[in-house]
Amino acid sequence: MSVVRGRPILKIRQVELGIGRPKVIVPLTDAHDATLIASAKRIAASRTDMVEWRVDRYAARDDHSKVVAMAARLHEIIGERPLLFTPRTKHEGSDWNPPGDSYRDIIADACASGAIDMVDVQYLNPAVKRCFEAARAHKVPIIASNHDFASTPSAVEIADRLDAMASLGADIAKIAVMPRKPIDVAALLEATAVAAASSKVPLITMSMGPLGVVSRLAGEVFGSCATFATLGGEGSAPGQLPLDEVLSAMELLGRDL
Repeated sequence: MSVVRGRPILKIRQVELGIGRPKVIVPLTDAHDATLIASAKRIAASRTDMVEWRVDRYAARDDHSKVVAMAARLHEIIGERPLLFTPRTKHEGSDWNPPGDSYRDIIADACASGAIDMVDVQYLNPAVKRCFEAARAHKVPIIASNHDFASTPSAVEIADRLDAMASLGADIAKIAVMPRKPIDVAALLEATAVAAASSKVPLITMSMGPLGVVSRLAGEVFGSCATFATLGGEGSAPGQLPLDEVLSAMELLGRDL
């Protein structure tokens, strides 16, 4: 982690998170090998900055040897772009309900493999500290994440959660919330600006669904270092927009910053 003009910057390969326009991450959500590889090749030919593998969507997600082998194959395809490894659970928007230590173990195995560049760890998962330990053991940067698909907490609560993630040792703190009215989107943006003014780590924040689209585009204004987009297929969360549209909108919004 470095600091530029008072802002924390995290460099992953050649991508700097926390400076300039928000970096765009395209998720891989395919269940089967053939379509997953085909999607990775499409992403490799795109203008995205990073790639996220939503491994919880992978049909062989419980076979960790296959997961590790596929992570290596995906990284080979996407080249120098950073690969974010994300095992999302049922508690935060997936259909995957891992038994026992499976959540911690899949993270530990992926980090040990050397095939991933970052890992997403759910901040409220009971195994969060052990997941952090596994990632740290292999020097894999951590995004601590929290998702609320039902509502939007207050701006104070959002900022407090982001601060708590940073205090836990995350390299990036991420929160995604669901708005029910426009003021909810305003609360997310306010919390982002407040937290970004003093945070020791870069932040990723978003208000989901159609109502929250502005939050996915205005990160450079309010302090979110990355956003998620699609290549026209299924996204990994409600409200994700096509990559080219996101890049064009961010170029316009950040033109005079």
